[in-house]
Amino acid sequence: MTMKRFNGSERRAYVRLEKSLSVRLKVTGNPTSKTFTVKTKNISQGGICLELQQKQKALLEALSAANHKINIDLNTLIPQKTSAASERSHWVNGRVDWTCELDESDQTLQLGLEFEDLTEEARKRIRDYLVDQFLQKYPECQ
Repeated sequence: MTMKRFNGSERRAYVRLEKSLSVRLKVTGNPTSKTFTVKTKNISQGGICLELQQKQKALLEALSAANHKINIDLNTLIPQKTSAASERSHWVNGRVDWTCELDESDQTLQLGLEFEDLTEEARKRIRDYLVDQFLQKYPECQ
């Protein structure tokens, strides 16, 4: 893969919520592309950090071939409270910003994904979810 490697310097523009969530994603540009399920390491208003196992080689190869653009199913990342809407996928765009290989014994790769072209509705869902999660974690801030 020829993606930018994480160089250790902090460039975060948003506070991160450390949370392991399952999220569905697919590579952009191919409507019949396979859907993958991966775990998040953290999430912010600007993007997410994904953790991939080396055994998910098909996903890594697809990302490399697609200029590092993917779609994320926002409904798997942040479930809606209404039943009918939550059953349909709500895909948002993302771009792989950096990668970081963890130690070889772990066989894990992290991808830093930046959200792109979010609708105001998607941006609000992410923001509301983060605020809700932080208030649950730090109730004294209410």
